[in-house]
Amino acid sequence: MIHLILSLDYEIFGNGAGDVMRDIIQPTSRLLSICDKHRAKMTIMFDVGEYWAFEQYDCQLRQDLGYSPCEQMKRQAIDAIRRGHDVQMHLHPQWIGAEYDKGVWQLCNSYWRLADMPGGLGSKSQIISITGALHAGKLTLESMIKPVKADYECVCFRAGGFYAQPSENIVSAMKKVGLQADSSVLKGYKTSTPFEVDYSHVETDKTAWWTTDTELTAEGKPGKNIIELSVSSRMQPYWKNFKKTKLRAALKRRRAEIALYGNRTTNKDISSVPDYRTVMKRLLRKYPSTFDFCKLSSKDMLRRIKEHTKYTEQPIVMIGHSKDFVNDCEFDKFLASLCRNDNVSFHSMSDYVRQAFSILDISSSSETGYAGLGLSGAK
Repeated sequence: MIHLILSLDYEIFGNGAGDVMRDIIQPTSRLLSICDKHRAKMTIMFDVGEYWAFEQYDCQLRQDLGYSPCEQMKRQAIDAIRRGHDVQMHLHPQWIGAEYDKGVWQLCNSYWRLADMPGGLGSKSQIISITGALHAGKLTLESMIKPVKADYECVCFRAGGFYAQPSENIVSAMKKVGLQADSSVLKGYKTSTPFEVDYSHVETDKTAWWTTDTELTAEGKPGKNIIELSVSSRMQPYWKNFKKTKLRAALKRRRAEIALYGNRTTNKDISSVPDYRTVMKRLLRKYPSTFDFCKLSSKDMLRRIKEHTKYTEQPIVMIGHSKDFVNDCEFDKFLASLCRNDNVSFHSMSDYVRQAFSILDISSSSETGYAGLGLSGAK
């Protein structure tokens, strides 16, 4: 059995570009409708950093945009929960303390990596610390969702831009605030622009594992730390990324950023689309290609599912970004095909984590129960 987790990074652009209705609400609505049609569960990775900024400047944003971004996001998250989907935490820390003036966001780019928060590990009461930011994010989502789903709990986290290194303090903070799983590791991914992260030396061949107390990429003892649900990817020559749906999504991002550059902003040097020089450097090198349901064709996605069948019981964490969703028909075809496959089951992140910890409660000294989840750790 393959456990499939659909996860959606729910955000505008990391440098402040974009429009919440166009880039979050509308595409997410289409995605959820397709999922409902095929009884597939989606986990929305809700960017609490953006949400806090939108809340802080709500009055001004209502005047400028004619609607409330934070209200629209909250309403859609609650609606998704009522429809049987999941909402978990995503965080781009550069939005903490962001300022809005005359239609332009000025972000705190020195906070881009969670580990670089000025308060360090910190405490729950210190928002500009790792512990404080994660604690506030968990409280935000639980106060939003619990009124409509009493047993809801925020248990999973994904770092913005996959920036979850150095990870020792992040693991410690997650345990302090009650987060049980991370989904920030992208095997093979390495970059120094705009900031450094390196997942090119992940030793385990698993897609999910119990971590150590100092490193998200290393396997530890079951139940001792947290679960890593790595984002599914495969290494391939970079030039293979030049496909129609991926190029359409990249062009959409580029147009949004160009529109931002015409305004007064401190974020011009931060781009989610690689420049020409970077593309040429990567062209013939192998590079991780994420299992992205917003950019791949149905054939490509089904091919990856077939490739994964040799990894018995291992979960697949697919990823998408609402702002990138340009392939409605392909996603529909993909889910329709999976509905005819008895060897694939859909899970939300919280369902998967809850099941893993329930096994732990039943038999904390044995790994036998974890085999069905494709989850284990070092003995």
